Amino acid sequence: MKVVTLMTTYNRRGNTKKLVDRLTNGIKDAEGSNEVLYLSDYNVGFCTGCRTCEFGGGCVLDDDYNELLDKIREADYFIFSAPIYYGDLAAQSKVFIDRLGSIGNDESLEMKEKKTMIILTHYSSTINDFVIENTHRGIVTANFKVNKILDVGELLMRGVDKYTEDELEEFEDIGYELEEYEIIPHKLDLDNYTL
Repeated sequence: MKVVTLMTTYNRRGNTKKLVDRLTNGIKDAEGSNEVLYLSDYNVGFCTGCRTCEFGGGCVLDDDYNELLDKIREADYFIFSAPIYYGDLAAQSKVFIDRLGSIGNDESLEMKEKKTMIILTHYSSTINDFVIENTHRGIVTANFKVNKILDVGELLMRGVDKYTEDELEEFEDIGYELEEYEIIPHKLDLDNYTL
């Protein structure tokens, strides 16, 4: 299985990267691969609301967004990781999601049946359910099939470096079992579908 992970955080050595490294170990144990992409390496602008995409053909903005989507489209599985800043999705993460509407209007561009995991990382002990639901809703705009959501909090007081080996191995297990999780319906049952 070929996995592509999009890291929307600007911190390339932070908690999210350490979690993705452990997920990658599990993916490799299942004889797969994981290409980690950083959104900051791509020139991706804000949606301008021009609505041209409503007529099909994708986004008309002249930037790297379509190149990024092509890399995701070539993979068997997609992991979207995003930091939460001050109680909501970080701006750079939201830019990616906002632009997904451009392919949601063209069946030939949609990510039909592309299984996807969402990773949300934050410092607080909990985040508003709306943040999780809205991120999920944004990802499925392009017909991705989300089958796992990781809500990883309390990273200010207890970063990944303080996780036990057993806790870290749980992330490897998730990476190993990525394809086995059931598709999460649009209306989330947060108690059953978050870690």
